[in-house]
Amino acid sequence: METIRKRLGNFTLQKGIYGRDAAVCVLFNSSLELLLMKRTENPRDPWSGQISFPGGHFEPDDVYLHNTAMRELKEETGIQNAEIIGALNVHHPRNSPEMYVYPFICYRENFDGVRPQSGEVEYFLTPKIYELKVEKREIKIKKISFLEDCFLYKGEVIWGMTFRIINEILGLFQDH
Repeated sequence: METIRKRLGNFTLQKGIYGRDAAVCVLFNSSLELLLMKRTENPRDPWSGQISFPGGHFEPDDVYLHNTAMRELKEETGIQNAEIIGALNVHHPRNSPEMYVYPFICYRENFDGVRPQSGEVEYFLTPKIYELKVEKREIKIKKISFLEDCFLYKGEVIWGMTFRIINEILGLFQDH
């Protein structure tokens, strides 16, 4: 993680904008596993049933976006103590391009005590970063099908913004 920390450099405190910004926690453990979650099916959630990082919308009480990532990590997983290593580039979901999503790379020795938030998280996945290989799969959303780059892990398709964030992380691991 030291190499990754050096490649990311220091992140600057970024105040969030309510109604526009969101943050995700890209959490690694000492085995270089990522903590991903399967979102619960919910007709009001545009990312219902998808694989994602813990995260969510900025709230005014958060003040800074890294606080949003830490709050959401605690709410969705029960994890309260993760170290922020740095931040990645801002991403935008394709179905909400006006939204700014700030990914924070975080570290915790292990994922002990992780528990899914009822009503939001169905279960967790913990792939090792180096096990993920890019594939193409047909994705179906509301009767629309399209071919998309993705990762497959234990029968789950990791695609969209989560795929793009992981792909950015894989670039940090090149030459190692």
